[in-house]
Amino acid sequence: MVSKTKQAGLTATVVMLAAASLAGQPAQAYGPVANSLGCRLYFTDAGTGISPTTWNDTFGLTLSPAQPSPGQTVTVTLTAAAGPTNGPSPLVAGDVPVVVAVDLGGVASGTVTLNLAGYPASAKDPYTPLGSITATGTFVAGAAGAATATVRQVKFANTTAATYCSNAGDRDQKASPEPTTIVEEFTVFDGATTITSVTGQTVSTHARAGNTINFAVTGLAPNAALTASLKDSTGAGTGEGSGSGSTTATGSGTGTLVVPAAPTPGARTLVVSDGVNSVSKPITILGTPTVSINPHGGGAGTSVAVTGTNWNPGSSVTIGGYKPLAGPPPPLSTSDTKVTVTASASGGIGGSFTVSDPTTAYVGASAGFGPSTLFAIAGWTVSPDSCASPCPLAYNLTQVVTGGSLAMARTAGSSNISLSGITLNGSVQESSGTLSALTVTDYRGSTFGWSLVATLSDFTGTPGGTISKANLFWSPLCVSTPGATNAVTAVAGSAGPVDAATLCSAPADPAGTGGSFDASAALALTVPANQLAGNYTATLTITLS
Repeated sequence: MVSKTKQAGLTATVVMLAAASLAGQPAQAYGPVANSLGCRLYFTDAGTGISPTTWNDTFGLTLSPAQPSPGQTVTVTLTAAAGPTNGPSPLVAGDVPVVVAVDLGGVASGTVTLNLAGYPASAKDPYTPLGSITATGTFVAGAAGAATATVRQVKFANTTAATYCSNAGDRDQKASPEPTTIVEEFTVFDGATTITSVTGQTVSTHARAGNTINFAVTGLAPNAALTASLKDSTGAGTGEGSGSGSTTATGSGTGTLVVPAAPTPGARTLVVSDGVNSVSKPITILGTPTVSINPHGGGAGTSVAVTGTNWNPGSSVTIGGYKPLAGPPPPLSTSDTKVTVTASASGGIGGSFTVSDPTTAYVGASAGFGPSTLFAIAGWTVSPDSCASPCPLAYNLTQVVTGGSLAMARTAGSSNISLSGITLNGSVQESSGTLSALTVTDYRGSTFGWSLVATLSDFTGTPGGTISKANLFWSPLCVSTPGATNAVTAVAGSAGPVDAATLCSAPADPAGTGGSFDASAALALTVPANQLAGNYTATLTITLS
């Protein structure tokens, strides 16, 4: 069927393999099932085609997901178990790329192009099978409703002699191919469910045994009876619970599901079905509440970090001390001051609790009232810090000193510096100005020094002209900020050209540095005698490092 010919006019022969088994392959929506396509050979991919043949094979057509939602990307896969048999000329790997045109119908429209570039997978001798085919392509699902995917044409794109296949008995498989009978029907489904509330909870994202999950659905069958259950995080597995509900004539509806006793805790999925289609919503099933403490023992006044899981999200949880258990739980409370915390959105708790009562045997947490009370405890070991005289008690003192930042600031509105204007008189002149004080604060608490270094651009005139940056000089001044307590003395830079010069700096000191310093400078610009008249601007940048 597929041949790489060596001269014009050589006819390629087509010998089809018998249908091969696809045992072990995943189930397909269409097939795998035996079918036949009509094929013709087109030299240089032109003309009306010659050598009409029939391709008998086992074909499968898959859509994944099989029931997409609007806007979801769908992967279309065409498989052929055997593939064609080569003609009289040998082929190298990838000599016959496969291109498949799949037409969408029903609520869907357009053509999906499937490709298998590296075909055959290895070099093939004349009259040997080319091997199985798996060609894939994608499309984006549109509006909800019934749709079809139909294989219209399969092209074996050999550059010397391309082969086109379409429906068996077709007269011109290339120019006007007749769609094949490889057709997969599918549905674009736009149903959804939401959890409107959960009895016993202040949130709709979590539930526990005995809670009733109230749900609403849209896009399901009209006037249908609904069933609901809890499945694993992917919406699969064995369902737990038996919920029910119904839809109206519009396909919208409501229902309830009571979480069964001893449900599987953790990430779960509420799955609602109308008997044909299902919709789902993630939900977390809470397990038995827990409490953990750190440390697990100590003397009077010990602060204890208390954490826990599987509490009702948003609920108030009371942490307290409890005496040894002398009967059915919970045990009696001790005189320790109780602490109330709020469970997080995931059902976790955290807080600090102080144990003062020497009779405390447990640190526990409780929430709710009556039969619905949640309770958990962790054992506490009393270890009083006491001794008989004479004896020493050692204390460790700690002090955290956190360093601040190295920063600088200037007075608001001081970013523009206007030098004194001049009137040309045939002589070199000098204009003047002032770099207002900027304040450097070094609160790092380190031994490092710092410096202020200038960079300057040339003065550019409007409408023209340039004054070199080398013509701007300064006389730096660097002093302590009034009222500041400084660990070092800052040093003003040298008078001279501004560009790349230091305005002010403070040295490193192994004994420590820091403080607040004000840096400023008097500016002087040398203006050449015959400078072009105009308004000149330059950019002065002071960098702290």
